Amino acid sequence: MHGVLTSPCLRPPPPRAFPSPSTRLLAPARTLAPRPPRLPRGLRSSPPPPRAAAEAAASAVGGLLAPLSTLEVGLRSVNLAPLRAPVAAAMSAVVRWLGVYREVLLVGVLFSWFPNIPWDRQPFSALRDLCDPFLALCREVMPPVFGRKLDLSPLIAFMAIDIIIMILRPQPRM
Repeated sequence: MHGVLTSPCLRPPPPRAFPSPSTRLLAPARTLAPRPPRLPRGLRSSPPPPRAAAEAAASAVGGLLAPLSTLEVGLRSVNLAPLRAPVAAAMSAVVRWLGVYREVLLVGVLFSWFPNIPWDRQPFSALRDLCDPFLALCREVMPPVFGRKLDLSPLIAFMAIDIIIMILRPQPRM
């Protein structure tokens, strides 16, 4: 009855032979090579798929990826070295323009603190026309707080401009 409870097999396992003291002395010495680490049962890696299955999957998807691989080969064969100087010049121009716009935005924000400025006259209307579209976009991200008394959209605007400048500014080569 003991065998029925512990094993679902009908046949008992074959008995193991224990080594005698004389066979222990003649047994080859074990090497101390490190064993590969055992992973937990859920994390054990599965054996790699057979090559035929991998080729079948690649051929099934290959029809979809063939144009992409052709495009990748074509793009890798293009020499982009002549474009480095114009792209660097364009990025430098954008960084300069953003620096100027940041200063204009600062002037516009500082002038908005004074309620007696005539915003309908020149040059204040031009300043408002330059600053308000970007600040309105930033107000959608961060609406005014404390019952519309504190507008934090200029902080968002300055952070966005600074992040764009940091991304576009060329890094020094070492």
